[in-house]
Amino acid sequence: MHFGTCGGCSLLEQPIAWQLHDKVSRTEALMAPVLNGMRIAYDLPERPQRYFRSRLLYPVKQDADRKAVLGIFEYRSHHVVEIEECQTQDLWLTNLGREVQGILRELRIEGFHMHRRRGIAKAFWARLASGTGEVLAGLVTRPGEFAEGQEFAAALAERAKAIPNPGRPRELVGVMHSISDRTDDFMLGDRHLPLRGRDHVVDRRDGLTFRVSAGSFYQIHSGAGALLYRPAMAMCGDVTGKTVIDGYGGVGAFGLRLAKAGAKEVLVVEDNASSCRDAEHNATENNLPQVKVLRESFTKAKLPTNVDLMIADPPRSGLQRFGVDKVLAARPKRLVYVACSPEPMALDLKTLTANGYELTGMRLCDLFPHTDHVELVASLERTN
Repeated sequence: MHFGTCGGCSLLEQPIAWQLHDKVSRTEALMAPVLNGMRIAYDLPERPQRYFRSRLLYPVKQDADRKAVLGIFEYRSHHVVEIEECQTQDLWLTNLGREVQGILRELRIEGFHMHRRRGIAKAFWARLASGTGEVLAGLVTRPGEFAEGQEFAAALAERAKAIPNPGRPRELVGVMHSISDRTDDFMLGDRHLPLRGRDHVVDRRDGLTFRVSAGSFYQIHSGAGALLYRPAMAMCGDVTGKTVIDGYGGVGAFGLRLAKAGAKEVLVVEDNASSCRDAEHNATENNLPQVKVLRESFTKAKLPTNVDLMIADPPRSGLQRFGVDKVLAARPKRLVYVACSPEPMALDLKTLTANGYELTGMRLCDLFPHTDHVELVASLERTN
């Protein structure tokens, strides 16, 4: 275990009850101006929070001999810690990551060196659909020829077959070549080309089937259904026959659940092309014709007004001014706001509650235990 060395988590040795109490206390202090004495709800998990991360992302660097090194960055450092065992990441994914370093060295694929402009491989990623056991993996490179791509994919597929399953089946269904057009150390690809097998995984959750492609966002906690989606759905209330906007809707994770719960019309608003294609596919696959997808930035989209419910799940930066303005212009009767950073949410809620909305509930959803990261869901009702 590398706790205390790598920068992956900082609170692993602290009891989860203490972690949650501390997160709630800090967040209630921050949100005090809008909470008006309301408490933030949370639940203690039923089982230990271990091996729950369903996505691996390792930078690829060079050692002194220019051989590839993979792992997680040391805390506040660009030094890579080679990961042998991790108590927060899925065991099978960790073992897969260990195999990749050997493959890169055997094929003499060098890690990218930003300052020397040397090497090609920037990162290795893998995504597990924990509801089905399907895994999609990819190597992120800078632009240019990747002559070793097919060899890399074949070697990875072969090594994956030999990794023991941790009680649940795991299957590598595809290997991707992800291309990053950036010249810095950013580890995500801008384009994704299949090298072997499929370019997506299929997950099954809450009675729904989700296709998730390489370039699409998907929650990385294997227990996200219990931690996030079910509590958020409870805040949405009875949606039977209701009209819904799913802002920043991704592959339709919220939108499809709301349609399945009886919503009459659901508009998924998303500007990522990959996520939009997945959302459209998922609506068809699950026989939910009332789900429509609008490929547009939430802040620029022409939205219907006076819908019964809007759910908004913006990036870490929050809704910000233009997003809040879009919500106020659309005038949903109820707003459910999902936030992955409390500070921007606090500013957004201050504006919303000063312009006709009342905060009716807030819940901590601990999708990133053993870290300082806080995820929240808030419900608001229009008062005029």
